[in-house]
Amino acid sequence: MFEVGKTYNRRSDIHGVYKGQQYGGIATPSKHPYVFIFTSDAGEAYGYDDGYGTDDTFWYTGEGQVGDMEMIKGNLAIKDHAKNYKQILLFESVDKGEVRHVGICEYITHHIEQRPDKNGELRNAIIFHLNIDQTDKNSVEEPGEDYKSSRKPTKGMSLKELRGIALKSTSKSTYKKQQISNIQIRSKAIKLYAKKRADGSCEGCGENAPFSSKDGPYLEVHHMFRLADGGPDKPGNVIALCPTCHRRAHYALDSKAFNNELILIIKAKEDEIA
Repeated sequence: MFEVGKTYNRRSDIHGVYKGQQYGGIATPSKHPYVFIFTSDAGEAYGYDDGYGTDDTFWYTGEGQVGDMEMIKGNLAIKDHAKNYKQILLFESVDKGEVRHVGICEYITHHIEQRPDKNGELRNAIIFHLNIDQTDKNSVEEPGEDYKSSRKPTKGMSLKELRGIALKSTSKSTYKKQQISNIQIRSKAIKLYAKKRADGSCEGCGENAPFSSKDGPYLEVHHMFRLADGGPDKPGNVIALCPTCHRRAHYALDSKAFNNELILIIKAKEDEIA
């Protein structure tokens, strides 16, 4: 099966084995219990602007290049994946023909909004709200039990407490509002966790935070894996950076190499904590 964070050749490793549509953002192989979905920066010019939404779920744009999107074919496969006993596997484009496995998704809900089609005409687009489970079977970060209370993370909590909240499962509740609430709780815990782990210093360059704010030393939380630069949320995927390092991670000519350095820094820190 696919390993979270590992890069695969879409044609040979996915379609060559499981079949399914080789082009477009959604592939639905008929003989396997999977729905493969793909996200890429290249789709933004055509209204496919995927990323974390206001409810902290991952907003994934449905398929359909021209005219209003309909709840058929690949779109329906996403919506009904649980009923059809299929898993949604999310991949992000990292190079021509190469995709990185992000994790297994669960459909939470969807909404309709106006987005341009490939001809630039506004149309109704289906925006799926997905919860991403990045748990890797070989990872030490196995998720804990589901949320049993409405306890909210606060900056006064210990690193261990925040980590515990961050690693709770968010996909067991049958109530959509509760699922979204759980996702939001975890997202806040992750941000607080990264800043507490940094202990007032940039985890990139090691310098002290440039100034203090009402919330303490000012550092910005950066997600080291693309996915629209917004997630997914997991202790080992986030780093607290000073504004200069944060912008370097996004815009510098060496941003890719710098991000790889950051990944190694946090891996070493997380190995000590775990």
